[in-house]
Amino acid sequence: MGIVQFFSISGGELIVVLLFVLLFFGSKGIPDIARTLGRTMRQMRDASQDVQREIHRNAQDIKRTMEDQRRSAQSTSDPLLPNEDPSTAPDDNPTS
Repeated sequence: MGIVQFFSISGGELIVVLLFVLLFFGSKGIPDIARTLGRTMRQMRDASQDVQREIHRNAQDIKRTMEDQRRSAQSTSDPLLPNEDPSTAPDDNPTS
């Protein structure tokens, strides 16, 4: 009983629904409905993929911009890099 059933339709109920669709739309209308439904689903999938690509592209652009800004901030903020030996750094106050 812990199983979630999204479509809890029994076989008999499914047959009744299919008979209703057949009577309502006719045998010639069902292929058109299926074709239209297939096209709609494809268009929705394509639109979803386009949105995902656009989000991914924008995220990569933002990431690249942030990395460029971080690099430029590091290169201009401190002339002495953390791994650099202070005795080899350029002297700001020359005494000679």
